[in-house]
Amino acid sequence: MQMLYDTWFLWSITFLFLSLLIVSFLIGIYKKKKEEKQRILRDWERVRYILKEKELNEKEIKLFEEIIHKYDPQNPLGVTTFRQQFIRCIHKYILNARKNLSFEELDEIGEAIREISIRLGHDYIPYGQRIYTTVELYQNQPLWMAPQGENPSLWRKGNVVDINGAFFRVTPFTPRDRLPVNLGQYISFKMWREDDARYQFSTVLRRIELDPEIYVFDHAFSLERFQSRAYFRVRLDKPVEVDIVKIDKKYDLNQISADDVPSQIQFSTRARIVNLSAGGSAILIDRDIDEGFFIRILLDMEDDKEPKYITLYMRIINKVNVALGRYMYRGAFMGLTDENRDRLAKYVFRQQPPVSSALREQQKKDEDNKI
Repeated sequence: MQMLYDTWFLWSITFLFLSLLIVSFLIGIYKKKKEEKQRILRDWERVRYILKEKELNEKEIKLFEEIIHKYDPQNPLGVTTFRQQFIRCIHKYILNARKNLSFEELDEIGEAIREISIRLGHDYIPYGQRIYTTVELYQNQPLWMAPQGENPSLWRKGNVVDINGAFFRVTPFTPRDRLPVNLGQYISFKMWREDDARYQFSTVLRRIELDPEIYVFDHAFSLERFQSRAYFRVRLDKPVEVDIVKIDKKYDLNQISADDVPSQIQFSTRARIVNLSAGGSAILIDRDIDEGFFIRILLDMEDDKEPKYITLYMRIINKVNVALGRYMYRGAFMGLTDENRDRLAKYVFRQQPPVSSALREQQKKDEDNKI
């Protein structure tokens, strides 16, 4: 009888302990949700104060609040104050609006979005900073364009004459630069931003306006960036272990970090880095690799930051059989965060060989003679 009583007592204590644990867990969840709700309400108060201070009209405020409620309701202050979060929400809104609105309606909304962007300061791009979409282009930006898949000799030059939140408009540089295209056709672009880098992208021709002739294009929300002027390049002779990985083409590594994308390792092999910049690399590998795969490199940054190693995903751009089954692979690093790219640029800078004072003096004289 005593044993039965002791067993019942132990089970009662266990049940009470578990009940208290569950109740405390539920109370914690409730408090967390309540605090999150209060934070969002406080953020909305700040957002409305900012919109009032920036003198947005009622139509613009209503549109902006609609965009936040639809695409980032948990972070209204972030959308208001951070350019990239603002652009991400605009991207989703415009893609959805294209399905339901006419050109005129979408163009009108685009003008309102542009006005919101200007008043919130999101139209300003710091010197040398990369851009992610054509929404961030500036007026009079020169670019080259051609129907997608055409011969490079048919590229035409144009100037950006207007940008709003839905479309950007380009005028031919000369009458010879007019495009032989039809509405709805995909157009390829390439451009060079003096303070930044080269970019390539493609988008749809939506309308041709006459007198003067102006082409109206949908915004492209994925730009391929390469050959940045900000990147140093250094020759190396660094042996490394690399993984050859496969990444599904549905993931756009121009927009997201490669670390957040699932990948399948095909095999691992030894390699040698012979050239490195913050934008890409040249690597020697004793194997023939399909150009559809990515080369994953784990590189020691040799600085005092954590993590000590960063993972680089290199998309193969060019492959050359140099000799005896050895291949030189040149490629661009994809899905690299700005923070890690900055660390990589500093690493490359530290690998630069020292320049003697005599050589510096000679370089200075050469520059003076050119002037």
